[in-house]
Amino acid sequence: MIDPDIRLRVRRILRGERRQDDLDRIFLYLRTRHFGRESIQEIGDFVAHRDRRQKGPVTRTARDVFVSFRNWLRTTQGLPFTAEDIIRAANANLRIATADQLRSRLDLRPEVVKSVLTQAVRKLERGKKLTTREERVFNYLGGAFIWNPAFTDHSIFDDLGEVLRQNGYLEEADEASFETIRHFLSLYVLTIMHGSALLMENGDLAHLQAGFRNKEAKLEVKAHLVSQDFSKPVIVPLCLYWTSLEAQQHSNLCSSAKQNGRVLWILGRMGCFALRSSPVYGDVIIHPLRILSFASGCHRCFESGHQK
Repeated sequence: MIDPDIRLRVRRILRGERRQDDLDRIFLYLRTRHFGRESIQEIGDFVAHRDRRQKGPVTRTARDVFVSFRNWLRTTQGLPFTAEDIIRAANANLRIATADQLRSRLDLRPEVVKSVLTQAVRKLERGKKLTTREERVFNYLGGAFIWNPAFTDHSIFDDLGEVLRQNGYLEEADEASFETIRHFLSLYVLTIMHGSALLMENGDLAHLQAGFRNKEAKLEVKAHLVSQDFSKPVIVPLCLYWTSLEAQQHSNLCSSAKQNGRVLWILGRMGCFALRSSPVYGDVIIHPLRILSFASGCHRCFESGHQK
């Protein structure tokens, strides 16, 4: 059934009016009518409860990336880790990795990678030998640090259009008008996420901040994840929402146009060093792990890796 108020707000946006309260109401309405589009439910949840997020794709992505990074850092710096740590990181990396990353690294479809990883874990728990393919999948997912945003402005725009169509609020004749809201929607999501906080599994809060400190000078929302495994904090600036908007074109939201690129600062026992990473998507493999036997503990064989 069409809601007259929502229909009015959609038509108003399509006519060119730009009111935040219209999008607030639309996302709140669609959060229970999203047809499986997670981004729409997530933005609606941010509108309803933005102070502290404990669930949803953005929180899940931040937690998974933190697990991936912490596992990678501990293994590269020689800190103790367990088989359970590696399995947890492998499952987190599987959720983070894009289909393109899995095809590039493993030449396998995501559903195949998931099946192979499940089988590899079962065999390792029983002390059985892995096949070459199982070992390759486990090495990558268990030994890599993978990072990706939860959403991009393009994915949210596409999802909103599809959900509005399926709910009967957007027709074919509206497509050109709907296209004009793209930048407004991108900025709206930026402001909705900025200032919120994610509750991490260790009880820490990761605060979300809008900015443009990246090589492309594009507007984004980051969370700063902190690990306390070393004598000094390890800070990971993670992009969770990436936009195609250039900061200089929206200078009212930016306090500075100076760019130094994305830098991942690692503060550890050996001092500090910087790892320059790709702006949005990426993975780093320093030494993939070969876990040969759970019964006798974790055996590591370090291989030379490469950064994509």
